[in-house]
Amino acid sequence: MMSFVNFARTHGVEIHDLYPGETIRRCGTVDHPRSKNGAYFWDGSRGFVWNWSAEAKAQWFNDANAQPLTDAEKAHWRAMYAGVSAQKSDDHRRAATRAAEMLRSAKPGEHNYLHIKGFPDAQGLVAADGALLIPMRSLDSNELQGLQTIRWISNERLYEKKMLSGMKAKGTVFRLGNQSASETFLVEGYATGLSVIAALRSVGLQACVLVCFSAGNLVHVAPLVRGKCFVFADHDESKIGEKAALQTRLPYCMSPALGDANDLHVKSGLMAVCAQLMAVRRLELSP
Repeated sequence: MMSFVNFARTHGVEIHDLYPGETIRRCGTVDHPRSKNGAYFWDGSRGFVWNWSAEAKAQWFNDANAQPLTDAEKAHWRAMYAGVSAQKSDDHRRAATRAAEMLRSAKPGEHNYLHIKGFPDAQGLVAADGALLIPMRSLDSNELQGLQTIRWISNERLYEKKMLSGMKAKGTVFRLGNQSASETFLVEGYATGLSVIAALRSVGLQACVLVCFSAGNLVHVAPLVRGKCFVFADHDESKIGEKAALQTRLPYCMSPALGDANDLHVKSGLMAVCAQLMAVRRLELSP
């Protein structure tokens, strides 16, 4: 029988250290293992998981030798969970306020991350500590929910991407292009979105690009988008990007080689990105 940890993972919850007990514990998700967007209860044989970034409901589990939780026990844990959920809502509000403060204090400017991604003339919102700030807004209401920081970690020699602690990530996007365009392309990452919108503009297409920040959120956002919609999926070894694209049931494309649209742009030029976009559009328009 499937283990509780593997059960949790099938619902997008990542449990690194499993602690049996009588409390609900916060944990990360598969998409964002360092976040606190997951939660679980586990008594050693029975329990549940909850993923704020996905189903947002309890998924119940018991091993083969245990009696399932009764309706009364489930009601008890739902009541316990309501307290955790209320705290989560408070976290969301505080994160949105913090994001607004950070964006107000940021200044437009060039950023080395944009340089290495092929956009040397692009302007971004840069914090006093040098982090590039990407606003994350609700697809439904356009309200600011939080932000993603892109910051150089000198001792690791890489750029680290982090969402603001406590924010609500589910259903958030960063929009590029015309909001009222009849076509929309969904992507995971910010640099990917920049390459896709640049490619669309280079061939005169007035389309919108929605940066979804994760594969799981892309799947969530897809059915909420009106009009013609496509996915430019990440081509990663794990195939998470392609699996997410397949889950949306939308026409999709991806780089022929491992990487995302920005990797393709940097390595092979913008026309290579254009070729993928035009091919997927022809696929959708063909009888």
